[in-house]
Amino acid sequence: MLAPLPTPAPAPQGEPSLALPRSFWKDFAKRHWNREPAVFKQPFGNRAPTTGQVYEALLDAGERVRRGEYTMPLRFFIEHEEGPDGLPYYSMLMSLSNHMPRPEDGNVEGYLARLNDILGGKRFGIVFNRLQMYQWTHWQQLSSFLSGLYEFVGVPLGNNESCIFFGNYRYTPFGIHKDNSHAFNLVVEGRKSYSLWPFEMLASREEVPKDPSLIQRPYSLFMKDDAEEKEVLSRAAFIEASAGDVAYWPVSYWHRAEPTQGLHISISVSACSAPPMFTSMAPPHAWPDQLRATDLPGKRSWQVPAQVRSALRQRGQRKALLAAERESTIAWVRYLSAGAVDAAPPEAKEAPLTPTEWIRAHPERPIVCVPLPGKELLVAALGRSSPLPASAPVRRRVEQLVSSLNAGKPLQVEALEQAFFSRLPARAFKREAFRALLDDLVRWRAVQRCPPPGRKSH
Repeated sequence: MLAPLPTPAPAPQGEPSLALPRSFWKDFAKRHWNREPAVFKQPFGNRAPTTGQVYEALLDAGERVRRGEYTMPLRFFIEHEEGPDGLPYYSMLMSLSNHMPRPEDGNVEGYLARLNDILGGKRFGIVFNRLQMYQWTHWQQLSSFLSGLYEFVGVPLGNNESCIFFGNYRYTPFGIHKDNSHAFNLVVEGRKSYSLWPFEMLASREEVPKDPSLIQRPYSLFMKDDAEEKEVLSRAAFIEASAGDVAYWPVSYWHRAEPTQGLHISISVSACSAPPMFTSMAPPHAWPDQLRATDLPGKRSWQVPAQVRSALRQRGQRKALLAAERESTIAWVRYLSAGAVDAAPPEAKEAPLTPTEWIRAHPERPIVCVPLPGKELLVAALGRSSPLPASAPVRRRVEQLVSSLNAGKPLQVEALEQAFFSRLPARAFKREAFRALLDDLVRWRAVQRCPPPGRKSH
């Protein structure tokens, strides 16, 4: 199960990246994808995520919790050693304000010391889902990692995301289970040991539904007592990964993290085989379960992939169904413009653009335009979008604007505005709406401020 060492791919200048070379992904797709678990030793070299980065993410999460912004993606488990059946069990805290890192902790060591006092020495575990939604740096890392996978196995259409596991817990708090996603576990600190079972090995247990589709869906097993747990573990395969390593197992495998010493930190990247979450909010319908990497927005002109368009058209022509088609189209465009990553990255907090400033888009993360019913044009990038009322002349101007930005060259705001409104009827589109669109693109991180050509940034 030990995989060969890849040569890390160079990171794009100025951006954090977990990109791996094509030779790595080609070998991975041939030998491991949806076949068997593996451990890849130090694939990222000195670009691997660090304990400091993870701690900063948890500190930011703690501050958000204390401001009342969210709690759903964050779970805090406390381990209790002796349950009535001889097995440890876990309780989950509902109030997290005092148990997450605080600025006064200073660092990981200070946080762990304070937490040890609060918990009276009990072991704990933090599970922080959808990390990419709150950390721009990690969104870039996740996107660069998945792009290589997509090229060789296709784009799994589901809740592709990343999740922090942080703590000194002995076992995965939710026990032996399987997910609806292929798992890449990036070990950041410490050592991780995983028990693994092929689906068929535990599928015959009494509590497991006899449903062939379960191999692609999540499910957890219940151990009655210590003796049963030991019997199940006797049939497991085990893999170990240290800091900087990546462990992989297919969607079909049951798994659990096993006891190791001290603090251990990992980032789990999920490549999900279930439909995207937003499809559950639309009328029941068949959606594609995978696309090609070339179906995602790229350097060429882009439109919604044929498989998705076909599914959308089958909804019918009644007014209510057309409204549902519009909303589903917007959701699909947002999802695909984010590289099939679940959730857009956090918005940038920047002042409105001024006419004399220069901006540029990232050529590898294009802005897209998609027509909507009712003479609207959807402008989208990195998982966010804005529908614009667009007559034919306005639509052409917006598409020309987006094409100019997608070239990735520095452009002046004032010059873009002049070109957009040249010979355009005064009532066709408001200048305030044009400026708001550019400001949206800055907030979405689709474009960024840059120095004029020939002048270096400081």
